[in-house]
Amino acid sequence: MEDYAARNDSVFLKHRLHQETKDPVGVIRRDPFQRDRDRILHSRAFRRMMHKTQIFNANKGDHYRNRLTHTLEVNQIARSIGKDLGLNDELVEAIALGHDVGHTPFGHIGERTLGKILTEGIELRDGKVCAIQEDFKHNFQSLRVLDTQESRCEAYMGINLTFATREGILKHTKCLNKKTGKPYQYGDNLNLDGIEMDKPSITLEGQTVAIADEIAQCTHDLEDGVRSGIIDFRELLEQPLVKDFMSQYGIKANEHTNTPAYETRSFIIKHLVGFLISDVDKASEKKIKSYIEQTSKKDGDYWFTEPCIVFSDEVDVNRKKLQKWVSDKIIRSEEISISDSKSEYIIRQMFRAFYQHPLELPDYVLGRYFRLSSDIKDFNRDLLNDKVIEEMQKDSLFIRLIADHIGGMTDQYASRTYKKLYYPDYI
Repeated sequence: MEDYAARNDSVFLKHRLHQETKDPVGVIRRDPFQRDRDRILHSRAFRRMMHKTQIFNANKGDHYRNRLTHTLEVNQIARSIGKDLGLNDELVEAIALGHDVGHTPFGHIGERTLGKILTEGIELRDGKVCAIQEDFKHNFQSLRVLDTQESRCEAYMGINLTFATREGILKHTKCLNKKTGKPYQYGDNLNLDGIEMDKPSITLEGQTVAIADEIAQCTHDLEDGVRSGIIDFRELLEQPLVKDFMSQYGIKANEHTNTPAYETRSFIIKHLVGFLISDVDKASEKKIKSYIEQTSKKDGDYWFTEPCIVFSDEVDVNRKKLQKWVSDKIIRSEEISISDSKSEYIIRQMFRAFYQHPLELPDYVLGRYFRLSSDIKDFNRDLLNDKVIEEMQKDSLFIRLIADHIGGMTDQYASRTYKKLYYPDYI
């Protein structure tokens, strides 16, 4: 590893929320970020990503990406960049594997819908709303899932990751609300101590995962769009970034087809990924060198308070144009518009049912509410009389836990739950 990489023995970076005992004699030693990676990999939230939408839901076909395959591709891209720059490979992998575990069912529409409900409220039959003026963002939710919903022991909730992994997961996308310029609001149940919201990740490993996520969205989502027919192949070939890299690599495509073979799509996307990785490597080497010449270590660590893992200016302009073009094509398509509308309706109806009738929630959600609100560890449904339910509905914690429950669902589980709540003949 290079001197500027995150160190495994850094007291600050390897700090955990809860102190842990040393491994028993005879247990194979693992470095702290390796341990983080393993804990994320074995978590339930990681497995659930297999059944969560990336762009197209599972009914579209077997070969479209889901949230888990996207995560694995981000991991591969991030590790490729990290290897070339001499970064801590295990920290890169831990952040990459955990960055999207907080995503909702049905893709980004699920995130937007839950966010609107928490900030604006939702129509109820008696005209009341249940807004708590808090947000729902998948990067914050990923941290919340790993810190408070997964478990590894009876002493506390969460899988007790290091500061560097937690901070990198949170910073893989923006932490500031565009409208307010302030950090997204997540109540008191998320420990953000020591994390500067208006700065990029303080480790190069965290910044690497953030840019790898952008590369994956720009390229692999693009391939799915072409496969689906929403994105016209000939129009794609006219995009400035695509023309640049095809010219540089000497790639030629059959201009007389709108439906290129899989091999052609794969060949072009593969080289586009490589082109962007190469650009990031070259631009970042210069940025890192300039940064460390102007700063000094703190307690043996470099803290990167400005972006150092970057695209070159020229490539970044064309990348953003391509990303916007792809997003506009997909979001405005008939297929995705219909899918998003149905998904928003399902999520709103589930939220409304759980809020108005808390007894429809599973025991583990209700048990968690009583444990957190009243320190009642042995939950019993007899506790839920009319007065208690009325008090619950006024409690922001209860409303947040409904969002947690829905946000953690897979596409299939959300669809089954909706039918269970509203279809008379569905059991």
